[in-house]
Amino acid sequence: MLIRKNPPHTLLILAGMLAALPVSAEEAATRLESITVSATRFPTRLENAPGQIEILTADDLEKRNDVRLSDSLKQLPGIHVQTGRGVLQPIQSMAMRGIPDERRIQVLLDGVPLNDGYSGGLNFGALPPDAIDRVEVLYGPMSSLYGGNAMAGVVSYTTRMPTKTEFAASVGYGNPFSAGKAPENLRKTSLSGGTKFDNDLQLLAGGHWLATDGYRSEWVTGTTAPAAGFSGWSSLPQKNGAAGYLLGNKGRTEWNEDGEFLKLEQRLSGGSRWRFGWQRQNYTYTSVDPQTYLRNAAGTPVFTGCCGASPYLFLNGEGDYERNIYQAGYDSELLGGLLKVSAAYADIATNSYITPTTGATVSGGPGRIANSPAQSQMLDAFWNREFDQHGLTLGLAWRADQAKSEEFTLSNWQTASSLSGVYAKASGESTTTGVYAQDEWRLRPALTAHLGLRYDYWRNSDGSIRTPGWTPATQVNRDYASRDENAWSPKVALVWQANDALTLRSSLGSAFRAPSLYELYRSTRVTYTILANPELKPETVQTWDIGADFKPWQGGEFKLTLFANRMHDLIYIQGSGAVRNRINAERAESQGVTASLSHQLTSATRIFGSLTHTNSTMKQNSLSPLSEGKQLTFLPKDQATLGADSRFGPWTLAMNARYASKQYASDDNSDVANGVPTVYDAYVVADAKVSYRIDRNFTAALSIDNLFNREYFSYYPTPGRSWFAELSYKY
Repeated sequence: MLIRKNPPHTLLILAGMLAALPVSAEEAATRLESITVSATRFPTRLENAPGQIEILTADDLEKRNDVRLSDSLKQLPGIHVQTGRGVLQPIQSMAMRGIPDERRIQVLLDGVPLNDGYSGGLNFGALPPDAIDRVEVLYGPMSSLYGGNAMAGVVSYTTRMPTKTEFAASVGYGNPFSAGKAPENLRKTSLSGGTKFDNDLQLLAGGHWLATDGYRSEWVTGTTAPAAGFSGWSSLPQKNGAAGYLLGNKGRTEWNEDGEFLKLEQRLSGGSRWRFGWQRQNYTYTSVDPQTYLRNAAGTPVFTGCCGASPYLFLNGEGDYERNIYQAGYDSELLGGLLKVSAAYADIATNSYITPTTGATVSGGPGRIANSPAQSQMLDAFWNREFDQHGLTLGLAWRADQAKSEEFTLSNWQTASSLSGVYAKASGESTTTGVYAQDEWRLRPALTAHLGLRYDYWRNSDGSIRTPGWTPATQVNRDYASRDENAWSPKVALVWQANDALTLRSSLGSAFRAPSLYELYRSTRVTYTILANPELKPETVQTWDIGADFKPWQGGEFKLTLFANRMHDLIYIQGSGAVRNRINAERAESQGVTASLSHQLTSATRIFGSLTHTNSTMKQNSLSPLSEGKQLTFLPKDQATLGADSRFGPWTLAMNARYASKQYASDDNSDVANGVPTVYDAYVVADAKVSYRIDRNFTAALSIDNLFNREYFSYYPTPGRSWFAELSYKY
């Protein structure tokens, strides 16, 4: 089975379809209302913001078929979100403006970081997108305000709060156009309700439930030439281009998730406000009905005897995840300004999965079970006030993370309680304390300077690795001494509003990220081994950018940004073989350009598009010389988006297309093959959604994802063309 390549004319076909959209006779407004940006911590008008910022409103989000929070970012310039397995992919790799990996992007939900305390990654599973009212994306290093995970930028999601009694419900169902090519029997239900009481108390509560029978998204391949007498296999190159063979698949991945939330806010007398929130994420998955394509001389399906195949290679175990996030906050006027205090606690109670191992069969046999619970405590307090031409922000932030990962051997991989021995254990704690200051200085009516500085003190303690029988011996049974680091993160930006149609921006900044507990202490063995590195140092980046926002004609807006990043001690995976190491690569660089254009054809119809080109290079990596001169992993060289949306009467039509060039997962860029498992192919994908407002309360919608049925790999074979129908009610 081979994957066909994307035709180069797909974007042109979509462009022609978009040009045929119906339009209203109304003229577009000459200028959008001024928008206030809150993620900069000081309320700032969009035109005065310290860098490129993109904002999505509730109206924008309603026009899309977003299943994960990260789906809302796919159409934005300069951001790359891996497709993966779609709804079956709760953790999606992301890159932003020349800096790879989602760990280097700070993502907030109502001000609370979603980056977890174990890996620093982002798990969007069971977080309902329906309750989101606004998304703000701040490009470039924001460690001067947000600390370690904000190397590439900040994404801030805000939940809507009711201004009157409201209720919303939606039910949906979907399937692929071709059986087995995308998640099947997809069911989704969302409910929410809230009100605003006479005492200004606002309450919103809701839930989100989703389930699918999945699709066959994990292929079983071999590297040994088939023996005589065996049939059913097919040739399929390995990711490095060498000869390989397709032997079967691991079955369908069945998925069930639910997420619930509660939000409370109340404005008190004197301008004070308190708030409380709770968010739960929970999902489970399992694989069923594995298939072998191999047939012996008698024509009987077999899981062994040929091509290096073994029954356990066709098996996948179940997994389970649950996280609860609690937050509380209080705002109060103080010393002529506003003090905002927020506290949060995130508890990953379960993060487990089962791996069948050598000797396992469909009916049972040995395996391993891993579970990695983690807890995070967060406190952030900042005060801001205007002084003549200055907008001052002073803040204090503290975060403590604890994580423990335990992996046990199982006598029966189908029974999670059949523990038979310790396979690997790792644990550790980290604490980061930061103080920061920022001044928004209006030098002249049209010229604004943003001056920011943050100091962070990071301490790592109680590190432990237990891996009986593993090599190297230094990681078999060892505790690690506490250590600490500190970092200064400055940022300087200038914004000149030359006239109503032109704004020029430029910024210089520095950011850092400390290694996560996972990177320091957790060695993993699945298809290959990645060794922990307790000696990892924090990584840093120095960046500059210069950009312009230009409104060249009525209803049109053009944005252009040139950027460059200099990364030092980049935390990287060394090699592409059976054993790989986590290392600090001495120096890497990326530079590029992002351009976007939008045009409001009428008050009801908009078209938009963007191009991003990034040159990334590993400049110095003495521990992995083969990576020097190569493109950075998980970072496409070229990206493009094209889209349009229109309202006409009760109808709404939205269409978009996305392009990304090939990415590499190996530091030496040896994964050169296309259309095979574990590679990241170039792709062009188009989606469409049409909605019809039946009356003031009911709306029906039909979405088609992967409109042109492009087949490509994003590690897994990505979902093919599918449809999803939804009926929603709002009161």
